[in-house]
Amino acid sequence: MVVKVPLDGLNIVKARGRWYVYPRGGGEPLVKGFEGSRKDLLKKLAEPELLQTYNRPRLLKRLASEFPIETLGGFVNWYTNSDIDRPLKECLPAPGKIAAGYPKWPKLSAATRQDYLEAFEYLRPEFDAILKDITQPELYDVRDKCANKKWPRFADQMIAALSSMFRQAVKRGKMPFNPCLGMDKAHAADPNSNREWFAPEWQFVRDNAPMEVLIPCMVARYAGLAGQTIVGITDKQFLDHPLTGKAVQYTRRKNGKTTFLPVLPELQAFLAARDIRRADGLIAIRDDGSPWESEKDMQTRVSHWLRDRERDGLIGAGTTLHGLRVSYAAWWKRMGASDDEVARLIGDKSPRMGTHYTRHVEDEVSIVRAFGRLKDKP
Repeated sequence: MVVKVPLDGLNIVKARGRWYVYPRGGGEPLVKGFEGSRKDLLKKLAEPELLQTYNRPRLLKRLASEFPIETLGGFVNWYTNSDIDRPLKECLPAPGKIAAGYPKWPKLSAATRQDYLEAFEYLRPEFDAILKDITQPELYDVRDKCANKKWPRFADQMIAALSSMFRQAVKRGKMPFNPCLGMDKAHAADPNSNREWFAPEWQFVRDNAPMEVLIPCMVARYAGLAGQTIVGITDKQFLDHPLTGKAVQYTRRKNGKTTFLPVLPELQAFLAARDIRRADGLIAIRDDGSPWESEKDMQTRVSHWLRDRERDGLIGAGTTLHGLRVSYAAWWKRMGASDDEVARLIGDKSPRMGTHYTRHVEDEVSIVRAFGRLKDKP
């Protein structure tokens, strides 16, 4: 039997003594196999969790700007300068422009903004959630469902985006604390990811990579620059230097640290021999001379080429553009640089980063030292 319900767009069906509630437009049932009276069923439908499920299709059609600032959707709108409701191509890499919003949003890298917008878009069905009522156990539920529906790394990216935004919500009195703090990762990081490259791998890439792949690889290997710096570096930032002939001056977007770095001869010779040069001096460009749309665009091209060569059996697993930054740091460590010096060479502020990038070199030194003791044994 089909009966009318107080919620529009639903059909209630009773079969074999049990109740079933379906959206009229199709889809998964809101209630399946419920036992009890019709009054009990209506009470069940009034529960907040079911009401949220019922309202979800409507939420997906609402702009974030239509939600109050005290809700998740409203604060996402403020935090992203309304970019959440714009097509991606209209807000990246150019920042959104509104009268009020988070002033640091346009200063985030294009790749970071894109990652955050993708995470917030996934959360659009939850935009009616009241900020101050969001708890860590609820976030774990959302994160775990996201990890199963999409993938674990994206789920962690979503929590990172929320944590960054929630810090601002706490400062502005919208939340009592940041519920993302202390959450563990859904994605188990590979300890061998971004490893130092082996010499034959690097030689193969130098000899065979297309120029649009080789340029960022050379800059990472012989200057230790990160991808977000490489994609925007220009010839104008390479200045004369008495020690090596040239030095590059850059400011890392990640930490705001300005570095003046003498350039190794290998990179100087490579840049001097380039066939294609742009009037604006941009160094990392495509083979047709056009600029990359974003850091992520460049990283993806490099990664796809490397993974294709891995499948061909020409290089090993785990080779990444960031791994060449590790290779640069490791080279300096073997040359006798301290952890503090390594950190400064790669544009980081903390000596701990020098330790992090070269910990495997310390392992090598310890092993060689241990084998050295064999010489003293009979």
